[in-house]
Amino acid sequence: MKRILAAALLLIVVCPLVVADERSDGADEILAVVNGKAITYQQIVGDLDMQAEINATRTVQRVPADIADSEIEQQLVFQRLRNYILQRLLDAEADRVQLKISDSQMRGIIIRQKKNLGLRDDDVKAWASYLKEKFNLTPGEYLERTRGEIRRNEILNYMAGLYGPLPAQFPLEIYFSLSVTPRDVREEFDRTADSWRIARNIDYRRFRLLYPPEVARENQAKLYSAVLNGDNSVRERVIKGESMERASDGLKKLIEDLGIPGAQLELGERKTAKDDSDLDPLTYQMVLSVPANGGISELGYAEDTDDEGQKLEGFQFVQLFSREDGDRRNYESPKVQEGIRAAIERERLSQNQAKVERALLKRAAIVPEKLFQR
Repeated sequence: MKRILAAALLLIVVCPLVVADERSDGADEILAVVNGKAITYQQIVGDLDMQAEINATRTVQRVPADIADSEIEQQLVFQRLRNYILQRLLDAEADRVQLKISDSQMRGIIIRQKKNLGLRDDDVKAWASYLKEKFNLTPGEYLERTRGEIRRNEILNYMAGLYGPLPAQFPLEIYFSLSVTPRDVREEFDRTADSWRIARNIDYRRFRLLYPPEVARENQAKLYSAVLNGDNSVRERVIKGESMERASDGLKKLIEDLGIPGAQLELGERKTAKDDSDLDPLTYQMVLSVPANGGISELGYAEDTDDEGQKLEGFQFVQLFSREDGDRRNYESPKVQEGIRAAIERERLSQNQAKVERALLKRAAIVPEKLFQR
């Protein structure tokens, strides 16, 4: 109640000062109130070169020339605002249950990132120079920033049900179950039975983008949007007939700008698989999701491991040129049930994460409301 009253009082004071349709010149303009504390425009922008960000957005997303810089700036600011608010709210939840990320875990992550960059672990100077140039951070600052990102990802996964029922020491108010029952699996099979076929002579290419699990959700969202959202996304351009290589030019630049050690963009060669034994289950289901005479699959989940066995995650789509369809598979096949259960769990996890974020955002006061969709 105290937090609500504080937020309400602060809004009464600041609302007359806020311009609804365009940003004022004041660097301390308040955009939101979270847990009784104001978030200003300057906090969101920080030392960011906004014009450089606008120019990069035009290049990566191929924004038409008739879209004004001010419109792009507004989009960028409120995207950052949403992520900034979620960071504060997730931090508060992690603080409440005293969730900690150990020094040894962080040590392993930093060592792996250095290796992905081709740096020796003992080359302190090269690591510091890289962080200064890429992020304008010291090694200590980068360590704590990465620790915070991992911590937020972890508390979100707890609330989204990834680790099962909440442990007794985590009395969180927001929680969504991820359990999948045998009945759920059977119903999904009945609904999608035609897609569970034995396909042969599969002529295809695969697009896949993978990254380490500690990558900030803000950066994950940027990558996802560049691949999927809008007429100039990678997938949409491939649908229109461009090659994967050409369609991915802007994405390569975005990955470089974000500075994600270990990120892997894979534009597979055109191949022919004799049947599902030559494909992993995720790719095989994408192959079956489009017409036999060819097409582009929806964007789906992807996972793999690097050379050291570290899990990587991300997303993928398949460009199918042709396949030959055989008989439908039997439901009793363990491979079918395992594939269905995994697909349901992935979909529900994504849905639950979105539910958690929506529930958290209801705790924030956004100014002005109409510029921020919840």
